[in-house]
Amino acid sequence: MDVSARKNLVSEYLCKLAGQQDLDESINIFETGLVNSLAVIQLISFLEKNFKIKVEIDDLDTANFSSIQAICSFLDKKAAVNA
Repeated sequence: MDVSARKNLVSEYLCKLAGQQDLDESINIFETGLVNSLAVIQLISFLEKNFKIKVEIDDLDTANFSSIQAICSFLDKKAAVNA
C-alpha cells in the first residue's frame, strides 16, 4: 500500500471513530477529546488487521497514535522494522 492510500485509510477510520467528516492530519485526537479509551483499542485493532502489524507493549505510547501524522509515522517505523 502506498503512503497516500495508507494515510487516506487511517484518516477515514479516525474520522469514523471521532464522528467527524474530516480531520486535520496534525490534530491531536487525545487533547481534543475526539476519542476515548475504547476507541484507542479499536484503532489499534484496526491498524493490526489492515496493515498486518503487531502493536507491542513498547509501542503503546500515545505519541504513536495521537494524530493521522503520528499514526502514519508509526506505521512507517513498523514497516521498516518488518522489511
